[in-house]
Amino acid sequence: MEIVGYADRLRAQPGETVSFKVSCRAPSFRAQLVRLIHGDDNPDGPGSKIDDLDSAANGEYPGRIQELHPGSFVTVPDDPHLQPDGSFTIQAWIYPTTVGKGTQGVVTKWDCNTDIGYGLFVDENGAVSLRVGDGETVDTVSTGVAMRDAKWYFAAGVYDAGEGSMRVYQTPLDHWPLQDTAAEAGASAAGGPGRTGAGLVIGGCSRGPENVPGTVGGLYNGKIDNPTIIGRALGPDEIAALRADRSSLAGDGDLIAAWDFGRDFSTATVTDSSPNGLHGVALNMPVRAVTGHNWTGQEVVFHRAPEQYAAIRFNDDDLDDARWETDFQYVVPEDLKSAMYAFRLTTDGAEDYIPFAVRPRTGAPTARIAFLLGTYTFLAYANEHMANNPVLIEYLDGKGLEVPFPVLPHEHYTVENKLGGLYDLHTDGSGICYSSSRKPILNFRPNNKQRTVGAGMGGPVLLSADLQQMDWMESQGFEFDLITDEDVHFDGLDLLSGYNVVMSDAHPEYWTEDMLIALEAYLNAGGRFMYVGGNGLYWVTSVDPERPHVIEVRRWNGTGSWRTEHAESHHSTTGEPGGLWRFRGWAPQRIVGVGMTAQGGIGINSAYRRLPDSFDPRAAFIFEGIGDDEAIGDFDTLNLGWGAAGYEIDRADPALGTPPHALVVATATDFDDHFHHVVEEVMHMNSEQTGTTNDHVRADMVYFEYPNGGAVFTTGSIAWSACLSYDDYDNNVSRITANVLRRFASDDPLP
Repeated sequence: MEIVGYADRLRAQPGETVSFKVSCRAPSFRAQLVRLIHGDDNPDGPGSKIDDLDSAANGEYPGRIQELHPGSFVTVPDDPHLQPDGSFTIQAWIYPTTVGKGTQGVVTKWDCNTDIGYGLFVDENGAVSLRVGDGETVDTVSTGVAMRDAKWYFAAGVYDAGEGSMRVYQTPLDHWPLQDTAAEAGASAAGGPGRTGAGLVIGGCSRGPENVPGTVGGLYNGKIDNPTIIGRALGPDEIAALRADRSSLAGDGDLIAAWDFGRDFSTATVTDSSPNGLHGVALNMPVRAVTGHNWTGQEVVFHRAPEQYAAIRFNDDDLDDARWETDFQYVVPEDLKSAMYAFRLTTDGAEDYIPFAVRPRTGAPTARIAFLLGTYTFLAYANEHMANNPVLIEYLDGKGLEVPFPVLPHEHYTVENKLGGLYDLHTDGSGICYSSSRKPILNFRPNNKQRTVGAGMGGPVLLSADLQQMDWMESQGFEFDLITDEDVHFDGLDLLSGYNVVMSDAHPEYWTEDMLIALEAYLNAGGRFMYVGGNGLYWVTSVDPERPHVIEVRRWNGTGSWRTEHAESHHSTTGEPGGLWRFRGWAPQRIVGVGMTAQGGIGINSAYRRLPDSFDPRAAFIFEGIGDDEAIGDFDTLNLGWGAAGYEIDRADPALGTPPHALVVATATDFDDHFHHVVEEVMHMNSEQTGTTNDHVRADMVYFEYPNGGAVFTTGSIAWSACLSYDDYDNNVSRITANVLRRFASDDPLP
């Protein structure tokens, strides 16, 4: 892309500084502060509404290219103990996942530029190899036998300075049927390891004096379990003892380092348990809390058997922070309205937007209404490229559909730079479980359209869909404060209690435990919540305690684009069980009355029909101005073409917690076979799971009260907000939403 950027935070309050990082191919670019009102440029809707604003940060800035450097590894600072004067042995259990990729560093103190140092590698043939070099002579020994992907191997390299020899060992954990990949080999060493100031790297090798992203090459894909360095050449019997149990080295005076990956799971710290304390730092967020070579299957919770989870999974496309330099900063003025803003970046012929939310100062709400922007959901979908995910491709092929990818410039940038979100796969095919805000997020833009929606026609999602709601509130004269998932996670009930009503966005899918606790406490204390979306409160989400710009999701037993192993389904950042909230006693029905029931992003939406509960006097205010037999949302929409119920939909279910006094006031059925019942509720082989065969494929509109004047209104559909602007906002979706919002925002008691 000609110009692209990101901010160091997704939201700020008055007085805080937002730093913007930009990569620009042109000599200069211009930055202009704008307020985002409506981003979707579809001519059938209000069109783009973006207002330029005065700002001291507006202006011309020098352009420069800033690169992305994905790939995770552990770096250990240089230390005299890592410069052995004579013999040494390097050992690790490894689980390579791309043995055909090329040379990959396992444990190395090797300068790729000068060929100085030593290291244990997976070589270009997929075999374990050892290198030593002094800048003039490079000695290498390899087993010459390719390993198999996704299998555990004991790997060791021995350098004997006295004999001038080298030896490598490659032994599969499961002898049968992998016996043909077991090998060892020896060779003479004419030289030896020279001294290099580069630090030690686990999962790569140095390309510079400082081991930071961009200066580490030979990035490794797969798991590494508890690597060890010993300051002597181990013989065959000692190698066999080490393979059986690393504790055989306990008290060994020649032990240089014994890294313990079964500690400090939630941090970037990598602890050396040897007396030398050669601790390391994990960069770019490799995956922690994964099974090691000695996992027995008897325990699936990592913190109950940490010694069986003493492995780290590295990927050459991990990225937790782009680490770009700042190009300009913006201090949020004290009097700036709480709303969605962006800096528009322009060069001759190129443009990008870097959005950010402005919330009111802590403890100083400016309106009765809070609009909750689903920023954790934004991070989950950050840079998603599901169009080339094998799971979705197979599904689309089954429907006779094809969505070419990449096509657009930002899609090419995403693929070329190995960017992805929690719906995507790493280059080795494993699922991505961490996502960060500190990188360009190309689908966090005011006019973003997801091309897999509507069979390739595309439709506004995430921020562009949420702007439809914000624009509608402005058009109807509703004053509101903008708050985000982060705000609710960190500030909880203290934040929510300042508002009469909180309105969700269209797709509030990813919630942390602290968010759920805060929402339930708010409702029980008399707060009111409008859930005008679908697929909400669905996935267990955690926030990294050290890196709050990172969220984690372990996909287990839910509808998604990949699935983690059950034994790796607990979050490394918090230790909590991952998967769906419903399996932890927090089914969405329990809090908001409805929960995810079906998905149909390429199907035809539907309209709602009123049910007998809608004529209960308690619900009369909802349907003021609505006819008894009037279909709701039976008209064009800015997403998927037609109908207020669709994309992803929710249903009421007493068995999952819908309160007995809840009123199911309307429902939408008549969905086509592109809509499918969620997989977590399919208990046995049964093909009748589509919109024409399964009664669970429906969207329920629900209303019920909480104690102390609290209440919930739900629509159970992501597509709802895309109907708000139809016919210049004069339609029954708009009318119902306004009826509820006006009543919920008032101080008057509910009927």
